[in-house]
Amino acid sequence: MGNFLLLLAAVLPWTLLLAGDGRGTTAARLVHQVKLQSSFKETSFSPQELLLGPLDDESGSVKRYIAQHMSGKSDEGFYGIIATMDVYGFNLTTQQYTHGAVVLYDQVDRAVTSINIIQIGWEVAPARYGDSRTHLGSMWTTDGYTKTSCRNADCAFVPEKGAHMALGGVIEPVSQPNGPKHTITIKVIKDGMMGNWLVYYGFNGHNPVLIGHYPKSIFTGGLANRAAGLQFGGYVWNNATTPVPMGSGYLPKDDAVTAASMSNIQFIDQSGHPYPVPKDSHAYMTDSNIYAANPIMNGRFFYGGPMQ
Repeated sequence: MGNFLLLLAAVLPWTLLLAGDGRGTTAARLVHQVKLQSSFKETSFSPQELLLGPLDDESGSVKRYIAQHMSGKSDEGFYGIIATMDVYGFNLTTQQYTHGAVVLYDQVDRAVTSINIIQIGWEVAPARYGDSRTHLGSMWTTDGYTKTSCRNADCAFVPEKGAHMALGGVIEPVSQPNGPKHTITIKVIKDGMMGNWLVYYGFNGHNPVLIGHYPKSIFTGGLANRAAGLQFGGYVWNNATTPVPMGSGYLPKDDAVTAASMSNIQFIDQSGHPYPVPKDSHAYMTDSNIYAANPIMNGRFFYGGPMQ
């Protein structure tokens, strides 16, 4: 069950991408998913089966790939995360999606439909926005995306008045492989007073500033108090013949010339203090020959694909 929960936040949102705003419209399409999820055991779980199986596409042509790192468990839990990401732009179709993100979730031992998730990062999602520009995208759910979910500020998220950036806003300029790099810094932290999840955003090295918050009251599970786990990396969705670029579109190398990176990765403790991500953070890759994530060194790793 533990492995499944780590992957859930990354897998399920892709099934909602082509289904409008995702608020209660996809329950029928997720029936097969829920049956699979409830049948998995810790010893028999196969991430590949869930990722590549016929979830919402009877032809089996939908492909989902992950290249990410995962926090593992902590008895104290997690009260936030900070990460700086290179951002890129691609000309995609409505059948393609690419996302670089951080994810916070609560781990529960009861039904999958109780899982609370927040995810936020940069995305190119023509089916959502009607363009191929790079957007600051977010999504949350309180039931594992089975019935309830919401993107950006469509519901519940409270934007900060006067904020220079909004969820769903366009990020520009963007990076170029072998060229100038542009970055965003995302910080999600639990407010010790009100218990809300505060979202901060910064561009190109500027200190991240508050752009809004998720109220504590919208979460029905453990995420109302803390996150049980974190994950961060690249995610792509494809129902077309052309491969979808993840990160910069290039497989990672131990340099910043062509590959995308996530850096300054820090977890936040109950006192609101950041601390470095462990060097032995576990990486998960659907297929490392196509999309890969390098080990974390000094709070940074490279990821992406599929080009050499």
